[in-house]
Amino acid sequence: MRRLVYLFAFVILAAGVVSAANTDTVVIDINVTQEVSIDVTPNSTSWYGVSVGSTTSATSFQIQNIGSVNISTIDASITNAASNPYGTGSASNFNAGDFIQMNASTNSSFYYINKKEFNESMPAYVTPPTDWTEGKDTGYFGRFRTVADGVDTGQEYLFFTNRTAPSGNCSSNGVLLIAKNPKTVSNSGDTDFSNSGNYTLVTLNPADNNTTGEGEIGGGHPLTGYCVQVSSDCSQVTFFHFNMAIDDGTNCGSDQYVFSGTLEPGNTTEIWLRAKIPNGVSEGDVSQGTLTFTAAA
Repeated sequence: MRRLVYLFAFVILAAGVVSAANTDTVVIDINVTQEVSIDVTPNSTSWYGVSVGSTTSATSFQIQNIGSVNISTIDASITNAASNPYGTGSASNFNAGDFIQMNASTNSSFYYINKKEFNESMPAYVTPPTDWTEGKDTGYFGRFRTVADGVDTGQEYLFFTNRTAPSGNCSSNGVLLIAKNPKTVSNSGDTDFSNSGNYTLVTLNPADNNTTGEGEIGGGHPLTGYCVQVSSDCSQVTFFHFNMAIDDGTNCGSDQYVFSGTLEPGNTTEIWLRAKIPNGVSEGDVSQGTLTFTAAA
């Protein structure tokens, strides 16, 4: 009888060993938070030994969505010189951001991201607008300095900021008059602003709580595609295309985001940068510029 009990216990023990599995599973749940994040590769570029009046080759950059949500827009902004660097004789007074143009995968042309120009003394060979008065809040003379593609003679589109009413400033009732044909080394361009046929008039609408005037260059002008922002005292003009943050409302329809659409996590979009060095830039290392991209879901 005792031997039967032992045998029964053995059978029970053996059955327990046989029923145990040699594998098991663990259920894992992960919840990823919402995050908007991008990575730009490479994160720097440089051009050395560039001649004035020339355009560099373009460099390609990849912007990758490394966040967890779809990106709908990517905007850009770039640094500019703090004051007029021309005529100072110092390369460090120039900022590299004023020379940089961008092209995006959603666009077919290169444009300055944002480029600032300052007032300066009017040359004797220029005839001002008939109703123009130089001074704070009334108007100034300036130049949009650039370089023509494939032509190393430089380009300067002369312009005037001008108040159009007896009182106020360029943020409330101003205009920008910009020459249709640029001045180059071999061509004087349009210099007589008493003739309305020589310039394109840009109406400036009040913006940024009446601290700036904004408008758009149109009318088939060579610089069509640029928006302009003029300081209230008429002394500074910022030309921009890719920097949507500058545009206050609906004052310009030509500016655009670097990317607009749906950029899924892990996917990339491509942009290209090149530099245009106008005539009159001092030799040496100009101040480093910083280009910033801002993504939004």
